[in-house]
Parts: sequence; structure tokens; C-alpha cells
Amino acid sequence: MQETPISILIAEDDVLSGKMMSITIKKLGYTLKGLAINTDDCIVWAEELKPDLILMDIDMPGKQDGIGAAQIISDRFGIPIIYVTANAEDSVFARALKTSPFGYVLKPISKELIRTVIEMGWARHLLDLQLKEKQAELQKLNSELEAKVAERTIELKNKNEQLETALKREKEVNEFKSRIVTTISHEFRTPMTTILSSAELMERLIKNNQPQEKVFRHTNLIKHSVAELIELLNDVLLVEKFDSGKYQVHLESLDLDAYFKDLIFKIEIGIGKAHQFEAKIDDQIGISKLDKKLLGHILNNLLSNAFKYSDKETTVRLNILRNGTHIEIHVIDQGMGMNEETVSMIFDSFYRAKNVTNIEGTGMGLSILSNSINLLGGEITVESAPGKGSHFKVKLPLTN
Repeated sequence: MQETPISILIAEDDVLSGKMMSITIKKLGYTLKGLAINTDDCIVWAEELKPDLILMDIDMPGKQDGIGAAQIISDRFGIPIIYVTANAEDSVFARALKTSPFGYVLKPISKELIRTVIEMGWARHLLDLQLKEKQAELQKLNSELEAKVAERTIELKNKNEQLETALKREKEVNEFKSRIVTTISHEFRTPMTTILSSAELMERLIKNNQPQEKVFRHTNLIKHSVAELIELLNDVLLVEKFDSGKYQVHLESLDLDAYFKDLIFKIEIGIGKAHQFEAKIDDQIGISKLDKKLLGHILNNLLSNAFKYSDKETTVRLNILRNGTHIEIHVIDQGMGMNEETVSMIFDSFYRAKNVTNIEGTGMGLSILSNSINLLGGEITVESAPGKGSHFKVKLPLTN
């Protein structure tokens, strides 16, 4: 038995039987909480008195019979119920079992039998409580384990994603290096061959005392080839800076009206002289802080591509307009144009469309263009179709 006497509530409508059971309970050393003579009182007292155990007669008056009251008490308060009844019908017994009682004894019962069913019922109740505690502990441990597993899963997922990103980056770097080697080996060949040939011819001309004009012709070829090599190297180094995130944007105040006026002049006497070049620039665009080199890369690549991939005498248009806090740069040509697949890939480093293999180029220009626009916080859109030319639209923010 427990140190504190078990407290018992008796539910019995027969007064004599109730008194006899009350006396027996006290003699056995238990604490009597009360004697309810109907199920309504029994439910109320169960909540108020909180007995350890209830001895319940089945054939009780009230809104519920003893079985109905037992179910309510068990569900609401978790108090164990032992049925003490004279009803031995199978149907009643089967119904009582559904309430999971802690005992079921038939009247009349002796003092020893009462003690036996109380002790056994109470022991079972304690075991149930321990089991519930263990189940709760187990559930808590399971929840903690699931949380740790979930946390570990997330960690592994993040590490896998980091690894995949690192592997992808390494693959991109290796591909980038491979493209650099391929581009350099291909693009360097022509100017290097020119330099070598011109040097050999110069040597012969000098030995044979040929006129200086012939020698100077080859020195000019060498200078032009060296300039091509330097430009190519600068583009490769610039692309590498962009890809590695090492390029530092340098903002300076630019008079854009003067800048664009000078640009148009250079285009008309330079790369645009073989085409119909039309320029339309808004008046008084004003002064803005921009990276002059990046702006130069943007305009030079847009215009050089427009002229390069357009037949001579066709029209190339440059429209520059101010739109609130932005400027819009439109370059429109009547060249060979591009399909959707090509448009989606033209800003990748060293990418060249399949239909331009007969035109010189490294595939770095549009990559430099795209990176320059991104570094200035701008955006670019392209409209193009095979045989219908291309329309590049760049939008750049203006800051004072």
C-alpha cells in the first residue's frame, strides 16, 4: 500500500449497502471521500473531491447510469473506476468493459475481496501512470531525435549544396581556363604570324638596302598586330576580373552631353564610316557619376558588334534618351540577327553563335558588356530574329 491512504468515493444508491461499504473502507484504512447516491452527484464530487479511486454501482439513478458516469469521469478526470454491482448480465458486462474499468466484482462482496480489488485496481492504475510517463518521455525523446535528425539533414543538405556549388564553380573555372587557352591560341596566331613575317621581311629589306617606305610598311603592321594582342590580353584580364569579382567600380562625374558628342564623332570617322550611321541623342542629359571605363565598354561593344555583324551600307542606329533618373541606350542594326537559343547564351564568356564563325571575334565582347551593365546597376534586353537584325536596349541609372 502507498504511504498516504488511498482515497475512495463510493457511488451506491442503496443506503444500507452504501453504509456497509463505507464502514468497511474505513476499517481497511482507506480514506472515504464521500457516498454519492446518484450519478449526477458522483460526477460533481469526482471533480471537486478528486478521489484516488471510485467504487461504482452500475444500476444508479441520474442522467447517466453507472457505466455512463464512469465513462465521463474517466474521460474528464482520469480517475480509475471499479464496478461493484449485482448486475451479472453479459450485455451489461460487455458494455462495462468498453470503459476500461480497473475491476468488476459482483455483490455481495467480503471485506477481503474489497481490499483485493482496491489494491489490484490501484496498482494497475499506478502502472498505467508510469507507462504514460514513459510513453511521454519516449515521445519527447523521439521528438528530440527527429529534430536532431532534421537538423542534421539540413546541415548535410547545406553542405551538399555548398559542395555542388564549389564543384560547379570549379568546373566553370576549368572551362573558363580552357576557353582562355583556346581563344588565346587561336586569336594570337594571326597577329603573331604577321609580326614574325614582317620581321623577317624587314630583315631582308634592310640587308638589300630597300627603301625605308617598304620597311615602315612592315613596322606599321607590327604595331597594329601588337595593339591587337594588347587589346585581346586586356579583354581576357577584364573578363577574369569580372568572373572573380575583383573589378572595383570607380565612379566619376561625367558630362554625358560632351561624352556622347565625342563618341559620335569617333564612330563616324572610325568603325561606322562603311555604314549608314544615324545617331539621335537627347539634349541636356547632364552630368552623372558613372564608371567611364565601364560605360566605354558598353557603348564600344554594342556599336562594334552592330557594325561587325551588319553588311556595309546598311543602317545602324544609336538612340540615347533620358528617362527620369535613367538613360536608355538603343542600338539597332540590320544585320544577320539571332534566334532565341543564341540570344539566351550571347552573354556567356567566349560564346560565339554558329552563324558567325566566318567573322573574327573572341566571344568576350558581350560578356564584358553584360558584366559592365550589372556593375553599374543597369539592365539589358535584346530583341532579335534571324535575317531581321538586332535591337539592344540598355538602361542605366543616373546619379548626381
